[in-house]
Amino acid sequence: MSSSSATLSSPSASPSASPSAAAKTTRFDHGNLVFNVDIFILSVVAVLILLSLPRAAIRFIHISEWTTGHLLRSVTIHVPHGVRRQSVALTPISPAHVSRNGHNPRTPLDDARSEKSVGATTDEDHNIPTTSRSNLIRSRSQSSAHANLLRNTSTSSGRIRRPYHNAPAHMPGWSSMFPRIAALIRYPIQPELTVGKAFVLIAYSAVVLYAGLYNSNPLTQPLRAGFVAISQIPVVMILGTKNNLLGMMLGVGYERLNYLHRYAGVLLVLATNVHAIGYFYSWSLAGTFAARAKTPKMQAGMVALVASDIFVIFSTSFWRKRFYNCFIALHVVAIVIFLVGTRLHSVQSTPYILVAVAAYGLDRVLRVIKTRWTKARLSIVSEMGMTRIEVAGLNAGWRAGQHVRIRVLSRAMGWLGWTESHPFSIVSVSKGFSEEGLVLMCKKTGTWTTKLYELARRAEYGEAGGYAQDVRVLIEGPYGGPGHMMLASFAGALIVAGGSGITFGLGAFQELVQKDLEGESRLKAIELVWSVPDPAAVIPFLPVFCDLLSLRTFANLRIHVHYTRAPTTSSALKTISQLQLPRGFSFAPGRPG
Repeated sequence: MSSSSATLSSPSASPSASPSAAAKTTRFDHGNLVFNVDIFILSVVAVLILLSLPRAAIRFIHISEWTTGHLLRSVTIHVPHGVRRQSVALTPISPAHVSRNGHNPRTPLDDARSEKSVGATTDEDHNIPTTSRSNLIRSRSQSSAHANLLRNTSTSSGRIRRPYHNAPAHMPGWSSMFPRIAALIRYPIQPELTVGKAFVLIAYSAVVLYAGLYNSNPLTQPLRAGFVAISQIPVVMILGTKNNLLGMMLGVGYERLNYLHRYAGVLLVLATNVHAIGYFYSWSLAGTFAARAKTPKMQAGMVALVASDIFVIFSTSFWRKRFYNCFIALHVVAIVIFLVGTRLHSVQSTPYILVAVAAYGLDRVLRVIKTRWTKARLSIVSEMGMTRIEVAGLNAGWRAGQHVRIRVLSRAMGWLGWTESHPFSIVSVSKGFSEEGLVLMCKKTGTWTTKLYELARRAEYGEAGGYAQDVRVLIEGPYGGPGHMMLASFAGALIVAGGSGITFGLGAFQELVQKDLEGESRLKAIELVWSVPDPAAVIPFLPVFCDLLSLRTFANLRIHVHYTRAPTTSSALKTISQLQLPRGFSFAPGRPG
């Protein structure tokens, strides 16, 4: 009994030893739990990468894909046999170019009309009827490299079959294998949010909440929220860079991952505040708040807390859209302060911060490598309210649908205008047979684009011949695009564009036509549908449309233009009706049906 009593009383004899030992044996490893959750997220990403591998493998089987879509450059272009080489720019055509007797003087359309043209008139609804089929034959009087293509109305088909030298194999996407699921995923809930994106955000929230709440009370155990916050640092940084390994392996541009970057940033700041509030609460109850706040470790944590709140507040759409320069400056400064403060506050955050810094450093190095300092020529397309930027020194290195970021180094853009970098889709085709190089179309919508338009307009009035002023620019890219999907591997292509969206549509159309001419396409039909408010908008693009439709391709080419508003003047319709438009071009009022 005595021994038994002694054994039972021994815990009370040393009350401080037993609870300490029990605490050590039952202590929960918060860092290990959060690390395991990160491993789970990486496993999901690895599965997504494996699902994208078939298309990536088919794409990179072609040697040209290793050098296309990554770096802008200038190369010597070899024109295929039988394809003429000329530069057809977007040139405004006013009614003054049309003579009173209905016969036009020489315009940029003459070359295209001499090869593939038919008469066109409009009916009461201003519809231009489709003409009968005719054929293209090569003029024997011209050299093979610069042969003119003539329309021969005595035959029924102008299509010629070229051998598939390097035509890409078609690898269907997962969306085409499960079309109903794909349609549901793409169903829009609100602007910039689809069902698929909402599902991803909900699933990601569930994973983060599990990491933060499993066997934990945020008020009594705020340490867990701190681990969750530091685990999000590399996620936010990787998704926020222009050149990230995740996007490269998935074949997805940074702009399509940006919504995840913003959401992960919100979760990071939320976890940071929960972590801080939990400790503030416990310190206030214990009456030690003032003493704790004076320690250097806690002061560094408070600085990181304030910095995180600053960059999330100034990252809202209000600041991004109205005060972009302020948003960028505060974003960068606040993130740097946050990383430094977090490292001084917690040594355990070191590996996460190092991963984030490495991702950011890789992005900056690649952005420098992708940047070109060159000369550009500006001109205006007044019918569209757009500025045309032509960079003749860069003619290769991009794919259809990609965009670049441009800085205009001119005092006319303002004192800080040269610091602004703006994205624009590439209109021209890489290694195009014309000599125009890289072409951008910038719509006048904001302060910067308005200054650019005015600069080009003043230059046109100030120089003879209507040519624009040459300016120095910094061009960074290319970015975005179709990823691992190869447009030329499909049987047909339908490209639909609205308004200024023609910058994407025209670039894709030109690339597909060029692939056809080079025998690297399986397309049998290529159609471009463009809807514009004003019929006058089509006039500057007619030289390009006519040049494309005059080419001798195997695929059937069609361009349909629809205008949705009543014309303010009849000059545009009169000009178009007096021009000889090529077969395959239609111009009609109303929305595309």
